[in-house]
Formats: sequence, C-alpha cells, structure tokens
Amino acid sequence: MSLHPSDPPPQHALRRRALHWLGDAIHAQETGGLSWHWSAFRSRKAWQPTQAAIERFLLSQKYPFEELLLIGGSAGWMMSSAWLQQFKSIKIVDIDPLASLFFRLLHGQALKSSETRWSFERRDALQELPTLLKEQPKALVFFDNVLGQQCFRLKDEELVERLLRQIKVTLKGRSWGSVHDVYSGPIDEVLSSPSIKPTLITPSQLKTFSCQFGEMRRDLAQKAPPSRGNGTSAQPHSGSQRDGEAETDTHSDTDTKPEHMIINGERKNFDDGAQILLQAVNATGEWKDHLSVEVFAPDTPSVLMPWFFKPNYCHWLQAAMVFE
Repeated sequence: MSLHPSDPPPQHALRRRALHWLGDAIHAQETGGLSWHWSAFRSRKAWQPTQAAIERFLLSQKYPFEELLLIGGSAGWMMSSAWLQQFKSIKIVDIDPLASLFFRLLHGQALKSSETRWSFERRDALQELPTLLKEQPKALVFFDNVLGQQCFRLKDEELVERLLRQIKVTLKGRSWGSVHDVYSGPIDEVLSSPSIKPTLITPSQLKTFSCQFGEMRRDLAQKAPPSRGNGTSAQPHSGSQRDGEAETDTHSDTDTKPEHMIINGERKNFDDGAQILLQAVNATGEWKDHLSVEVFAPDTPSVLMPWFFKPNYCHWLQAAMVFE
C-alpha cells in the first residue's frame, strides 16, 4: 500500500528522530548533554562543597514519602545518594538520553544496596508535568537543577517567567521541591579593595544563607538597570549563553519582581539583598538573572548556596521544599 503523499518517507522520519536523539545527547537543548557530563566529571572535586551543602539541605527535611518523581538532574551529578536511598522507588524524567547511563554509574550501587527501585524515561517533564503528576499521584516531586536552565533552553524571557510562575500553580496540593540557579556570573577570587566589608565566600569556606523572596509588586514603568556597588548587574537578559555572555535586555513595560529579601533573618529591599549575594562572592562584570525568583510562592523559606561552577565563575542556587 502506498504512503499518503503528505507522509514523509519512513527513512526521513527515522533520520529526524536519530538527529533529535543525537542533539539531546550532545547538548540537551542547551541544558545538559555530553558537554555537561564532561564538565561535571572534571569538576567533581571543585563542586564537592556545594554538593555537600545540597545534601545537608535535603537530609534536613522529613519525607513521609516512598516514591520520588525526579525531574531533570542530568544524571544526578549534584544529587545525594544518601537522600535518594530514603525512597523505595524513583522515577527519573529527563530529555537527555545519556542521563540514565551516568545516573547508574553515580548512584546505581548505592540504590541497589538500599533496594531502591528506579526507572528512567526520556520525556519533556515540564511540558508533560500534569500528565506525570497523574501517573505518580503519591510521589514527592523534585526538580534537580533544571528550572534555572529554562532561560537557555527557551530563549524567551516572557515565556520563561510565565512557565516558572506556573510551576507552583500546577503543583498546588502536591509536596515538591527544587534546587535551581537564581544568578550566575564572573567573580574575582582576590579582594580588589580592602573597603569591601562582607566576608568573602570561597569554595574552601562555603557558607549558605537562609532566604525568603518577599511579596511581589508590579512595576508600571520600564526599569533601568540598578547601580551596583562593585560594577555588577543581576538584571535578566535573554539568550543561550551559559557563562554570562551579555545579550540585549528586553524587558516589557510591566514586570514583576520581589519587593524584598529576608537574608539570615534580616530584611533588605530586593536590590540591596541581591547586592549582598554578589559581594559575598566578590562578583564582577555582568551577572545573569535566571528568571527563577518566582518559582516558589512569596515568603517560602529557602536556602541560598554558592556554586563555584568553574574558576572565576559562580552560580547562586536556591533550594526549598513545599509540603502539602
């Protein structure tokens, strides 16, 4: 029987699927892939302090759950085996086809010893989130280092903000959590001025902050980039550059942003709070806002931790859990 004229030849469809699989294996739509796995392998020692901070946060929570729906994670390079062992079953969802292989290498033996069953599915978890929640009605949901990467994947600031704001709405009534990028940018590991008062955070002396992003307000006028004490900026800008390469800022006339931060119990207006974070790691140059400050509802208690991604480049991560 002949094919319908509009149907592509089978070999063309197969070729497209193969190219799509290969593209996700290499860069996972700018969020991971082989290049990420290679960077993570080379940086295991340098990233260990942040990995330990994430583990302390996760193990400090009480989990009355036997099932875990782990979204993203890209093999769990920053994930805690000890935390994963608390669950009887884990379903991992990622667009990266190599994630399953590396997850097995990193955590397979530990999960085998705890008799934790795990499975992997290559799916777009954010697009299929409502379906996944129905499939796993009793699971704790955790986003591992994925929500802060959507600015690279989607390359549309308004779309990213809308997507990330919707997460907490979709998950209403479910227990869930996330660790994700908030800001990232270049740092100077040597204090350039003795007038800088905050104690500099370094990989060997890693410190975390307790934080809440306060109530949102709507700015009706176009915002100008705020002045920052050491020449840094945490203004969001669209683009696919992972390591802080500047691109044109494209704000709409009506943007939302937190009105204040509470850092280690001390209330600061939002810009001053961001400046504290930047100064703590001796930020320099232009920093990227990953558009993720509205992932959690206002005033959700969270932990902010620096992640020294590579020499002279740092990310601030936010971690929080919501139990319902």
